[in-house]
Amino acid sequence: MLKYIFSLWLGSLVLMSVAQPSDTTQENTPQERVNWTPHDLMLGFNAIRTGRTLFGSGLTTHEIQAGMTMNRAIAVLDLGTEENRRGETFNYVNTGQYFRFGGDWNFVKDQKSGNVLSLGLRYARAAFKDDLDYTSDQGFGTQDFEFSNADLSARWLEVTLNLRGKIMSDLYMGFTMRWQTYRKVNGEGVLKTFDIPGFGKTRRNNSTAFDYYIMWRLPFNPKN
Repeated sequence: MLKYIFSLWLGSLVLMSVAQPSDTTQENTPQERVNWTPHDLMLGFNAIRTGRTLFGSGLTTHEIQAGMTMNRAIAVLDLGTEENRRGETFNYVNTGQYFRFGGDWNFVKDQKSGNVLSLGLRYARAAFKDDLDYTSDQGFGTQDFEFSNADLSARWLEVTLNLRGKIMSDLYMGFTMRWQTYRKVNGEGVLKTFDIPGFGKTRRNNSTAFDYYIMWRLPFNPKN
């Protein structure tokens, strides 16, 4: 699965780096060509998910993010893991991985600053499993029940609003607001899954989320 994800990401980088603006200039009116050469790599992690793991209850989740900047376009890849445990009178466990892949358009023209105010689109997928077990007293003794889905998958789309600013040197922090939609789950049996890693509760066809990232900027094309 990781090989497939990185192939998609690298393929998008190539397509975006070779893209050329359309020639709509008038005759004898020169126009500077846009440089789409990648010049910044951003690496970081989702501080909200890490915080929920450290200080929350029943949720273990981590997410890393990589972004490649080409002029004002940014190719973005998120990779995450999640284990969610729920229940007091029952035991529900949902475990899996997810990725998001897409692009942003940065409205900040000063590329040297590294600051970002952008809108973006993401395609997301999750691969996971879940288990439910509980004990029921039906009046003539207790009985144990257990249900599971061993091979679940889900996909959805996201529209994002991203804001990131320089804190010091090459350290940046900022948030991403997500509108998640077009959710689809495959592989369910008798047990209807309650959570999707990276998305949230399945009772919502559309969802919103707020994430906060701590990022390090690695510029590698100083001529840009």
